[in-house]
Formats: sequence, C-alpha cells, structure tokens
Amino acid sequence: MSSTYRILCLSHDPATEAGEYRTPEAAEEAIAEGLSEHPNCHLMIGRYSSPLVELGCPPSRHQPTKLRCVHGSTVWVDSDWLRLLVAAYQSPDPAVQQATKTGRHLCLSQALLGRLRLELGTEQ
Repeated sequence: MSSTYRILCLSHDPATEAGEYRTPEAAEEAIAEGLSEHPNCHLMIGRYSSPLVELGCPPSRHQPTKLRCVHGSTVWVDSDWLRLLVAAYQSPDPAVQQATKTGRHLCLSQALLGRLRLELGTEQ
C-alpha cells in the first residue's frame, strides 16, 4: 500500500494541511525551500495510508520557526505512540505526569499534539 505525505502546519489550531507529496523527500524539500503561505509557521510531515500513520519533524535548519528540538534529519514517530503520549499528557497519575516532563519528546509538546487532535482522533 502506498503512502501520501502531507505537510501539516501546527501553527494553526487545529493543524491544517499545507501541501501533499508522493515521497517524504519531496515534502522535506518543500519545507526547506519555504512555503509562501506559511512563512513563519511550525511545519511537520504526516505520512498517510488513509489515516495518519507517522508524523515527521523535519530537520531543524529547515523549520521557519525556532523550536526546542534540534535534529539534522527528519525524525519520524508512529501515530499510535503519539496517541499514547496524548493519553499520558492527560493522565491524572502523578507518576505519568512526571514521565511526560522528563521524557525525550521536545518536538511534541502537549499543545502541539492538541492541534493534531483531528488527525490523531484524540478529540474529547
């Protein structure tokens, strides 16, 4: 089954689509070149095989906004893991709350995941 790659703008709430591509490299290239309609926005790449399958945070040097995460290549995260992280952020358990504070997921703050609620199916 083939995948489609969509650039997602997480500066909007909820996140909006900002282009569709056949390969992750084409989406990365578009972000690197800059999107005129999203010049100062936080952009990520969604891999879709009908639903969202993975989310990719492109290289930090290509992001038009300054982020807390720093990486030289696109970092991909499975959408099931993202749903677990959303549940952890919403958990009343103090140990789970502490784990979200000390975990390594700087690209994926609670606010950003909230903007992906429609893509992830986590809207309450």
